[in-house]
Amino acid sequence: MKPSPEQLLDLLHAAAAAQGPAERRFVLLNRSREWLPYELALLWHPEQGLLGHSGVTDLDRQGPYAQWVQRLARALHGRAAGPVQADDVAPEIGQDWAQWWPARLLWLPAALPSAGGADAQAAWLLLRDVPWQPAEQAALQQWLDLWRLSAQAAAATARRPKLIDFSALRRHRPDSPLNRPFWHRHRAALAAAALLLVAALPVRLTLRAPGELVPREPTVLRVAMEGTVRELRVEPNQVVKAGQVVAELDASAQASRLQVARQALATAEAEWRQTSQLALSDARAKVQLAAAQGKYEERAAELAFLEQQVQRTSLTAPHDGVVLVEDPGSWSGRTVTAGEAVMRLAQPQDQELEAWLPVGDAVDLAEGSPMQLHLAARPGAPVAATLRLYAYEAERRPDGSYAYRLRGRLDGPARERLGARGTVRIEGPRVPLAYWVLRRPLAALREVTGL
Repeated sequence: MKPSPEQLLDLLHAAAAAQGPAERRFVLLNRSREWLPYELALLWHPEQGLLGHSGVTDLDRQGPYAQWVQRLARALHGRAAGPVQADDVAPEIGQDWAQWWPARLLWLPAALPSAGGADAQAAWLLLRDVPWQPAEQAALQQWLDLWRLSAQAAAATARRPKLIDFSALRRHRPDSPLNRPFWHRHRAALAAAALLLVAALPVRLTLRAPGELVPREPTVLRVAMEGTVRELRVEPNQVVKAGQVVAELDASAQASRLQVARQALATAEAEWRQTSQLALSDARAKVQLAAAQGKYEERAAELAFLEQQVQRTSLTAPHDGVVLVEDPGSWSGRTVTAGEAVMRLAQPQDQELEAWLPVGDAVDLAEGSPMQLHLAARPGAPVAATLRLYAYEAERRPDGSYAYRLRGRLDGPARERLGARGTVRIEGPRVPLAYWVLRRPLAALREVTGL
């Protein structure tokens, strides 16, 4: 079959509009099947080798398939145009035909330019399983000739001299923009590229928050009964021993009740002894003996309870440690309830770092992020720690702001006192420099605009 004039013009237009030899070969090898079906198409040159293959953009010329095609094309070189089958070539070549190709090959020679400038007898190879008809061969040969002429015309146009001699323009016009260096002529583009490059540089996102050294697992000392605090027996950060009294409640009421209970016990004891002596001779006294003994035991139990209550008015340290108490001067005379916390007792070496990250600075921080506490007294010797806790919910601070609690374990032994305060530096993830610069302004803009 022959292509219609419209189809032929469309193929010629595509070949003429190609931007280079590779795109022109693509039109020949792939678009020709739009009007005449085939399975594979190859373009071979005796000097340049395999120039193109349908359906493949980059063919490995050192692979077994390409080497076999080279041997077969050299064997057919010089042969007239026409169909070829596996039996028409040498057996050592034809035995691999079925592995790589369909059964029917159409060999169409074409004169293409070589590296030396003269035309070389190249070939266009078309393959399919259906036999090739003479009319199809003639139509394909006609289309190949037209494509070859289009390629030669494009090559001749590319060899024409330029209409404008820019070198001469530079010589005769010293003030021409072409005489300026490249970076002067493209300053805006280079500046924009440099700005984008700098904005994309990854930097470490760092955060700062107030922090202090706090006990990791302090013991909370609570009062055992309701009463009024008489005095604190210790000072903040004082080292105490186990069993040492650290605070006392007002025990005047308990002491009065204890004195009354002791008198009542003495009276009950005297009555019980008197009744015991009368019971030896008086039957009615023997009946009253059990009641007198019960009253004595009741008074004894009441006295033991009151003595225990008096002892509970003293708050003692359960173990050695350092006392942590806030505003010690405000406790004297304060009324407390049973179970109310008065102070904390901590081990001096059992420390960790606590920081309060403002809500506006909240970012995703992974467990194990580095932390450093720069003390107000010694900023040059920071305390290193590793993040272990990032609170899920923000808490209200004494100043009315909200912040997230961060806790970090110290990287080494504790060498600072408990309660030492300063500024904590937290290292977050790596982010682009543009985000690092614009994070705060964008957050403030969102708060103002609500966007």
